[in-house]
Amino acid sequence: MKVWTLTICMILAGAFSLRADTIVTVDTSTLSGTSAQLAFDFIDGGTPSNTITISGFGTDGTLGSTVPTGGVSGNLPGTVVLTDSDFFNEYLTGITLGSTFSFILSATTNPSASLPDAFSLFLLDPSAEFSLVSTSDPTGSNSLLTLNIDGSAEGALSVYDASVTTAPANTTVPEPATLLLLGAGLLPLLRKRKAG
Repeated sequence: MKVWTLTICMILAGAFSLRADTIVTVDTSTLSGTSAQLAFDFIDGGTPSNTITISGFGTDGTLGSTVPTGGVSGNLPGTVVLTDSDFFNEYLTGITLGSTFSFILSATTNPSASLPDAFSLFLLDPSAEFSLVSTSDPTGSNSLLTLNIDGSAEGALSVYDASVTTAPANTTVPEPATLLLLGAGLLPLLRKRKAG
């Protein structure tokens, strides 16, 4: 019985693990006062489905109008969710840049059977045609960062500009897997207590 309980708990622990959130901060002090477009792009690489969540958005700049394309819901500074329901999904918002903007990036990590789903962040001119900055993005598209959902627990996060910093978001809420293992460990103690 103990072996089966432990085996089931270990299987459930793997099934419910979650990707850690990442805080993204972009220093735009050299562009302060500039009108721009922020583009949060999510490209579908194939099944299964994934989502990107942008939350906790903050800036000392001013947000403008938005143009959502594809599977997008919500509005900044509130939570925005991008799904890979279409091949190309984008949340495009106008912004008059201040010295910084930041947000929390969360993603599911269901690996694709073909190409990975890919999230990118761009800082574009007001017409949304050209990048305001040149980055080291190897594709030449000048994204500030990308997240390829490649099946690893964290995904492959790449930063292409020195103005961008990332850090794990500190959370005090235990993952469901931790709670399951803790509960499984307490069950034998409760049984012994009832028997005694």
